[in-house]
Amino acid sequence: MIKKLVTLSLAFIMLFSGTVTAFADDSVEEVTVSFKKADLAENPAAVIEKALKQAKNKTNISLTVNVPSGTYTLTSGLHIYSNTTLNLKSNTKFVRSFSSGSMLKCGTQNDVNTGYDGYVNISVSGGIWDNNYTEQTCCMRFAHCQNVSLKNMIVKNVFDSHHIEIGAADNMTLDGLTVKGYKRQKNTSGEAVQIDPVHSSEHFKGYQLLDDTPCKNITVKNCLFQNVFSGVGTRSGVVGSYFDNMKIINNTFTNISDKAICTFNYINSQISGNVINNASVGIFFEEYPTRYVASKLYMPFDKSASTKVITDINTKINNNTISVHRNSNYAQSCGIGIYGGILSKDTAKKTGLKNAKYLVKNVTVTNNNITVNTASSCGMEFKYMYDSKVLSNTVVDTAKANKHMNGIRLFHSEGNKVGSNKLSGTMYQGISLYSGSANNNICSNTVKGARKFGVAVFDSAQAVILPSNSISSNTIGAVFVKDKNVQIPGIKGKIAVVHKSSYNLIKWKKSKTASGYYIYRASKKDGEYTQIATVKNRKITSYIDKTGKKYFYKVSAYKLYNKSVIIGRKAAQ
Repeated sequence: MIKKLVTLSLAFIMLFSGTVTAFADDSVEEVTVSFKKADLAENPAAVIEKALKQAKNKTNISLTVNVPSGTYTLTSGLHIYSNTTLNLKSNTKFVRSFSSGSMLKCGTQNDVNTGYDGYVNISVSGGIWDNNYTEQTCCMRFAHCQNVSLKNMIVKNVFDSHHIEIGAADNMTLDGLTVKGYKRQKNTSGEAVQIDPVHSSEHFKGYQLLDDTPCKNITVKNCLFQNVFSGVGTRSGVVGSYFDNMKIINNTFTNISDKAICTFNYINSQISGNVINNASVGIFFEEYPTRYVASKLYMPFDKSASTKVITDINTKINNNTISVHRNSNYAQSCGIGIYGGILSKDTAKKTGLKNAKYLVKNVTVTNNNITVNTASSCGMEFKYMYDSKVLSNTVVDTAKANKHMNGIRLFHSEGNKVGSNKLSGTMYQGISLYSGSANNNICSNTVKGARKFGVAVFDSAQAVILPSNSISSNTIGAVFVKDKNVQIPGIKGKIAVVHKSSYNLIKWKKSKTASGYYIYRASKKDGEYTQIATVKNRKITSYIDKTGKKYFYKVSAYKLYNKSVIIGRKAAQ
């Protein structure tokens, strides 16, 4: 591309004594403003603001503004527009000295934009943005925008507000930020990075058009959140409107009073590789508000908009390292919490929201390491979660008097696989299932040292507890169902198999504690065994497999109690 020098206006040249260059091809002017420190001596906010306005309402300018090292007091906020890059040196510091509005905002107060079409192609990097503990003011705000990048900056010292607020944004990345310093006086949610729908002026002040647009394709990565009330996330949503392809990855959260990560109405998303130290809640994944329904879940402004509830969440929460310490009075203190729910008819009538199920389906929770340090906290908690996987996680409870909390607990959850998790320490129970939970497969978990039971099934809950679980060092017993310590059934010794030309006869010893037996077979001794039959009478100790082919067999005893199935280890021939 051939570029040619563009002559700038006299007023623009007189404004800056720093380096100003402009190039253009046939359609786009490339303008670069590089300030010297002296240019910003008197009123840096006004000088930088005038430079940024070169791109306002223009599609044929690509603007770059470079700010040199130094500390600059801003007496008013800055506004950034499309096709603009704002570069600060790493030791460039902006200090707030005004009462209302943000230090940096996408567009102006009078903008009327819809969807993601307000501002595009914005990049801000470097520097220290000190909000100076100005009460109830965000440091940065971005809405109705796309292709925005914030990189390698420090944003700090916020009072009863957010460090960065994002709404109606598509394809936005926060990379390498340090976000720290927070004072809280009022009962505010206080996410350091708040990602919201543009629905309510209460939640998203200062924008003319509230059109319910959610965020999508947002990535928060390699950031440090330190000494803030809550880290990054979303606490409200619009029925039928979902945040799509959200990625919170490889961040570090230290000393978080409330939640490190909280989400609402997220689908097709990923929360992985984060290190969370000393938070009341590590990851709070919510598809239905556990509290304060009317102030968190809204009907859309557009009455013709879809209110279809998506249940297939398709989200992965994996490889996070979490240390839980209850620092606030929030109801749930846990390493990972996943919450769906059902909006009752009565609540729907009172709130005007849709009477529907808000379920969490198809979530994969794998390879997370959780340490629980306070007695009123638990490792993982799941409510109204369906057809999901909780696999290969580690939960260690170090609290000295944890009399009520559990390593993993499920409420009203069905069809989940809870397997290969390692639970140890001073927790009350290892894995607990409560009312409404059914058809959950509990397999290959290791529970060691729980104060009461390894696996407990309460109330009307039901589970399939497989023999692959290893449960040891429990005070009372391995498995508890409703009101009884249930002994895991077993078959002593080996089974016998007699091969005949038209059948195979399998025999085993009777189990006194069994309800019946499952029969498995494989074509090879060390092959994969498939269940072929169920013997429902514990007194029957033989089975005829009507086949002339030679197979290898295993038998396991099972116990039925209160609709749960407890399966013993397989006895081989």
